[in-house]
Amino acid sequence: MALTIGRPSYPVAVAVDGWHWAAAALAALLLTVLVLLRYDSLRERAGWTLRMASKRALPLALIIPAGFVAALLLPLWVGGILIVAPLIVILIMAMAD
Repeated sequence: MALTIGRPSYPVAVAVDGWHWAAAALAALLLTVLVLLRYDSLRERAGWTLRMASKRALPLALIIPAGFVAALLLPLWVGGILIVAPLIVILIMAMAD
């Protein structure tokens, strides 16, 4: 059994470096695009007013700062998931149009 001494693992402490900031910024950007696409699709529904679409899309806007903080403070692989997941959804939505 080997004992490793040195840098603590991620559950103990997360070193917020440049890669975490870049992942957090990219995740926030992609989540913003995703929320705006959803808002746009709600606005185009038949019989929906601008107020109804805005009221339905406003709670979705809370995922933007939550995704930013998660990508910033959690391990880098979680930030990767927070980047890849919205990117795949955006690509699927783009191909469906």
